[in-house]
Amino acid sequence: MSKREKPNLPEEGFEFCPATREWFEAWRSSRATDDWDDRQWQYMFDTAIVHSLVYGSYDFHWLSELRTRLTQMGLYFEQD
Repeated sequence: MSKREKPNLPEEGFEFCPATREWFEAWRSSRATDDWDDRQWQYMFDTAIVHSLVYGSYDFHWLSELRTRLTQMGLYFEQD
């Protein structure tokens, strides 16, 4: 059974900032996302838009939404 190829960020429809492209690629290449289905990747694309609003537009109003989404996806780091 071969692993499914992970999608890239869409090139059209929204202009993602460079920080979001790097962030997305880090998670795309992570083993943590190896078993994701289409539904999870769609949620990640939506989360990337929120990420880009925070890190590309510096619209910190979206920071709590970003943190909530990352936590729901299990993409967070616990502090020791």
